[in-house]
Amino acid sequence: MRSTAALPNAGLQVEGSRRAGGQTPTVPHGRKPMTWKKRSLPWAYMAPSMIVLLLMTVAPAAFIFYSAFRNDKILGGVGRFVGFNNFIEAVSNASVRHAFLITLAFVAGAVILEMLLGFALALPLAAQTTANKVGAALMLLPFAVTPAVAAMVFKQLLNPNYGWVGYYLGQLGFPKGVDLLGDPTSAWIVLLILDMWQWTPFIALILMAGLQSLPGEPREAALVDGASPWQMFRHITLPGMIPFIAIAAVLRTIQAFKTFDSFKILTGGGPGSSTEIINLGIFRVGLQSFNVGLACALGVIFLIILSLLVPLMLRVIGRRSDPEEI
Repeated sequence: MRSTAALPNAGLQVEGSRRAGGQTPTVPHGRKPMTWKKRSLPWAYMAPSMIVLLLMTVAPAAFIFYSAFRNDKILGGVGRFVGFNNFIEAVSNASVRHAFLITLAFVAGAVILEMLLGFALALPLAAQTTANKVGAALMLLPFAVTPAVAAMVFKQLLNPNYGWVGYYLGQLGFPKGVDLLGDPTSAWIVLLILDMWQWTPFIALILMAGLQSLPGEPREAALVDGASPWQMFRHITLPGMIPFIAIAAVLRTIQAFKTFDSFKILTGGGPGSSTEIINLGIFRVGLQSFNVGLACALGVIFLIILSLLVPLMLRVIGRRSDPEEI
């Protein structure tokens, strides 16, 4: 048995044992330990980008939290600290509660419909054929269009005077010159259709990648055992797809909560306040009424709700990832 002093790098081993409470040192034989300058070099390279990132994310967030407790206004006067008054005003306002409720309804409806339609599209496109590859490439087109541009195109198509939609609805027997954006029900249908047209391909591509990654052995074994297509989907495909469904649902939910362009361009919150989602409300309070404090308080409340909702979704869907619970 050799003594510790006779081993290479014996000094480093003894020092490392002292620091790690007697554990075996991790310095490999023949390699010198990194100096402080070498260890800090990657951080030095990343420092400029991290500073820019902090200025563009942390600083605005800190300003929003700071302003939420003040009565700052863009026009006129110097603001002062008002405590939780902005939060109380936001919670007690009936129009704000209405905006939160219709935002939740829109997000739930859009995400559920897009998940179902995306899964229906992903199932036939999962087979890696040339036609499916072309179809998958074409599905990227709506996803690549800027939401504001898509909303402007939809608005022109829905114009009651010269829009194609009104013309073809008239050919089908509907009243000519119908204004679909002038009625609350049809306006919501149009907004959901636009959102589904743009974001369903995003979900379909995620689920299609998940289907292609599933192992084929369980399906082959089920076919040998005489399982029906529904039984294979119920007991093999769906349990394997739960993680991908969770990812698609959470990403789409976060994105749906950020929807603004289509509502602003197509309806502007109308008719009346029937499509006034919370993002439009924050925009009006902050940039039209110039009440920065109240707008920041609304933003903080919205952030808290979203921070609670997304982990809850992950927990609920994560439990369902156990195949025995499916």
